[in-house]
Amino acid sequence: MHETALLRAYREHEQELVSYLARRLNSFSTARDLAHDLYLKLHDQKPAEITHEKAYLFRMASNLAVDHQRRTTRQSALAAEAQSILSARREERTPERTAAARQELKAMRAAIADLPEQSCRIFQMNRFEGKSQREIAETLGVSTTTVENHIRKVLERLTAARNGSFRSRT
Repeated sequence: MHETALLRAYREHEQELVSYLARRLNSFSTARDLAHDLYLKLHDQKPAEITHEKAYLFRMASNLAVDHQRRTTRQSALAAEAQSILSARREERTPERTAAARQELKAMRAAIADLPEQSCRIFQMNRFEGKSQREIAETLGVSTTTVENHIRKVLERLTAARNGSFRSRT
């Protein structure tokens, strides 16, 4: 395989990139992981004419760091929300609430089962894997508008199920 100018530049500046990422993320191991992700992106990238390889590499590293921080923030928020819901539910558990929660869960499962496969996949990637809408669009080869529409429809369906107004097609 022919090594591109960007891969050569990566090898030349790898330690600088890792140090830069470690300073931004306060984690050497995460910095190493993201630097490796950067290398893989460069390896898979089609050769292009880039005049300032070092600046390009550091911009890519910066973007990866921002994406990582967003994903981490989103995952932390989801975990905190889940913990809050669980602790509130534990304090308020009564037979009536347990039965209502089971009904709500049953309705939500039915709503999820009725989802088109792509909608389900997009929602899973966004809510459970922490991927941004742009990342999902790139992965699936669709527009960000398509991703937004799928997520909106899933949330509408889950809200309807939670409120008792969803009717399964099965």
